[in-house]
Amino acid sequence: MTRDEVFVPPTRSKLGLPALNPEGEDIHGSRVSAAVKKELCEALGDSPIGAILGSVFYLLCGWPAYLITNAAGQERYPKGTNHFQPSSAIFAPRHYFQILISDLGIILWLAGIAYSIHTFGFANVFRIYLVPYLWVNHWLVLITFLQHTDPLLPHYRAPEFTFPRGALATLNRNLLGDCGSLMAWLGAHATHGLSETHVLHHVSSKIPHYNAWEASTALKKKLAQKGIHLEGGAGGWAEVYRIYKECMFVEDSGDVVFYKNAHGLAKLRPVFAETASDSGVDITKDSLK
Repeated sequence: MTRDEVFVPPTRSKLGLPALNPEGEDIHGSRVSAAVKKELCEALGDSPIGAILGSVFYLLCGWPAYLITNAAGQERYPKGTNHFQPSSAIFAPRHYFQILISDLGIILWLAGIAYSIHTFGFANVFRIYLVPYLWVNHWLVLITFLQHTDPLLPHYRAPEFTFPRGALATLNRNLLGDCGSLMAWLGAHATHGLSETHVLHHVSSKIPHYNAWEASTALKKKLAQKGIHLEGGAGGWAEVYRIYKECMFVEDSGDVVFYKNAHGLAKLRPVFAETASDSGVDITKDSLK
């Protein structure tokens, strides 16, 4: 969490949830009383309709919100942080003029849209350009959200963070794999394995996509020797809905934390060995329902 730039998990206090009650719940999410479950569920407003609407809003508006307001971004950045101010804490001083050039491009883009609306009418521009734009935008958010968000992924605060741990806190997913074998093949190859080889990208981002499949296979074999398997469920809309409901919040304390659902239950909990493992992903499964 300390080094995350985006998809930073919201904490219990940030969502205004009731404080942790040691008598009714365990900090690791392995034990929650019926009363606390009800209290958390009501506070979060958990419902199927709410999860659907929330998922749609996230897919369509999440990316612009992050760029403009740092929504779901790193919380240590000052209030008002965005991706358009050259002096923003996100950027290094050497990026100053690059951001100015980028801002100029965005202004010209917006001017082009405004001119097109004036010339051809909003309905035509919306149908021909804005709808396809939102469609592509939603795929960008869907892929990246599912790569970095799952109740099985650990999140590290500063005392426990290392590069290997941060790099392995992600999942490979078969894009459109829940729509049948043909769509699974199309999703994987149309995006050059963007979702299917993502763990490799975290470990070595300079490997080009045309070598990613071979390198990813080698990495999987290496990780399997340590008992690490970072393959998530098929990437699609159903998975976004599931993750949206399962990943509600994390606790305010703890150097290794996992997402909890609306009932305060976590799928995994951290296990601290006497010495750090090579992988840094020492976890054990809880048979939680």
